[in-house]
Amino acid sequence: MRIALERVTIGEGLGASVPELTATIAEGVPTVLAVETAERPMLVSLLLGGRIRPDSGRVTIDGADDADALRRATALVDTPVVAEPTAGLSVASIIAEEFSFAGLPSSRRAVRHFLHRHGMADYAKVPVRALPPLRRTRMFTELALLRPGVDALVITSPERHGGDPAAWYDALVEVAARGTTVAIVTDAATRELLLRLGARDALAPAPEPLALTESPELPTDPDAAISPILATEAEIRP
Repeated sequence: MRIALERVTIGEGLGASVPELTATIAEGVPTVLAVETAERPMLVSLLLGGRIRPDSGRVTIDGADDADALRRATALVDTPVVAEPTAGLSVASIIAEEFSFAGLPSSRRAVRHFLHRHGMADYAKVPVRALPPLRRTRMFTELALLRPGVDALVITSPERHGGDPAAWYDALVEVAARGTTVAIVTDAATRELLLRLGARDALAPAPEPLALTESPELPTDPDAAISPILATEAEIRP
């Protein structure tokens, strides 16, 4: 799956919330997009996820201008304000809530199984604010992939939690290797590090897409990729 921002803007002139931006997110390896200012990473993430429309330009999914399909196929991961959990919630309660929104059993047994499978058994009662950065990024990406129809993840500002970006980047490489389109919206310093680790630059020419024998089907539920943790609003206006 390929997501493209084509000369998109939010606002005008020097005070534009998002000045004109052209970028491409493609599958294969994580793609990194660096933007500055406090609110811009959130706004660019919302554009990539089809949650808001630009004031000018367009956002496409596999070449089509289809915000509904884009919204269904993407999940916003730990995006500040719109998809960031309350800091004091326990890890177990967050997992149970995400299971419920994914249409999966949310019993204590199911939560324990998820924690054990991902090496997090000791973190069940820990508040999410205390999770190490690698654990946090890995948990939220795995939960996002449980949502029906999600083929792309937009991870917003993971560097804000500290730690070594190389650790959580390796986790995202594993996710991308499964065929998931992974976008990392971050700052310029983290972008430079991730490019050295092998990330693709969203501002560089994208690789040619692989030929598909048939189009992937998307779910009919317009809220399939939206939840209070991974994306709280389908329509948010900056």
